[in-house]
Amino acid sequence: MTLVGKEIRLVDHASCTGCMACRQKCKRNAISVIYEKGFAFPYIDEERCVKCGLCVQVCPVLNIRNVPGNTHERETVCLAAWNKDTDVRMKSSSGGTFSAMAEKVLAQKGVVFGAAWDEGMNLRHRYVGDVAELDALRRSKYVQSDTLDTFNEVRDFLKEGRTVLYCGTPCQIAGLTSFLDYKDYSNLVKVDVVCQGVPSGLMFKKYISEIERKHGVKVLDANFRTKTYGWRCGLLLLLVQKGSKRYWMKRVFEKNEYYNAFIKEYFMRESCYACPFKCNRHGYYSDISIADFWRIGKTVPLNVNDYEKGISAVIVNTEKGRAFFKSCAPDLEVIERTWDEFMTNGGMYPCHKRKDNDMAYEFLSCHSWRETQKRYFPYAMKAHLRTALYLGLGEKTIRNLMKLMGRKV
Repeated sequence: MTLVGKEIRLVDHASCTGCMACRQKCKRNAISVIYEKGFAFPYIDEERCVKCGLCVQVCPVLNIRNVPGNTHERETVCLAAWNKDTDVRMKSSSGGTFSAMAEKVLAQKGVVFGAAWDEGMNLRHRYVGDVAELDALRRSKYVQSDTLDTFNEVRDFLKEGRTVLYCGTPCQIAGLTSFLDYKDYSNLVKVDVVCQGVPSGLMFKKYISEIERKHGVKVLDANFRTKTYGWRCGLLLLLVQKGSKRYWMKRVFEKNEYYNAFIKEYFMRESCYACPFKCNRHGYYSDISIADFWRIGKTVPLNVNDYEKGISAVIVNTEKGRAFFKSCAPDLEVIERTWDEFMTNGGMYPCHKRKDNDMAYEFLSCHSWRETQKRYFPYAMKAHLRTALYLGLGEKTIRNLMKLMGRKV
């Protein structure tokens, strides 16, 4: 958004991240939400707007600035971590590091914000104040979440003196930081998930709607990366209900079209393809960044017997983040790895837009996911064989066989 004279102009849709800091900052409720390709964008109601310019000032895209924190330009170390509680680790998408940090805050009577499914399978940011509620915030969810009014809720909790942990994508953390006027609250811990990019909720709703119609079920929950057969299997489980019966439905191979498109970076929000908050040019807005440590052990041997249960990469960006993560250490196994090893993940760079992305989207708008996958991102035989091996043998067995063969794992 820009302020020209008395006219407020919204940031172009290609650059808007959908963090909604502007909508939450507006004191006149003059900003509503419109949708384009399923992605949310702010819209100003000219009749309510008083041209105060708060929305312009809070937009993190228009006001990118250098922030205190590590830009990692000379970084040599990245932490690898996993939860000592195997049950928690298996319930998590990576190593269960978020759970350890969240439990630390909840033990202090604080609150934890994260993304959770609502009853309609919409992804919404919300807070929890009890460990019993924490499971809803666990696990990767490959959809853009709606931050709703959570930035205002964070501000109110901070004023009350409560400890707050807010976990979101890098652009959402940038939005929260700007919303709070870049004030460094001692009782706020900001954690960003180094994401690959975010598809829209509309894309996912179309996917599950097709499944519901075909099988006569109602989708109640989604686990994108269950570890039943290992961390890297990529098995999607959908909790469905048919009549009075509830069960988990497997979506794998060519039936896992939504996840297959995500892996190939189709249908991301336009701003994700040039994300200014995921790279390190300005310093990270979060205290701690977390990610999957996918390729750990590829270049430097890794002596961990249960790799298949998941390992998190942890990047500490501020001294506050360093102190907080150290306080969580009793619940985690933590080892130092090289920064170069982590960077082979590619997780600190924006995703790449496919040349036929827009054509694929237009095709999907009037065809099924199966038809779209067949035309634009067909499921390769190599991927089929790899997944079949994971399902048949399990990741641990495969890794042991590769070691016996002298192959890198």
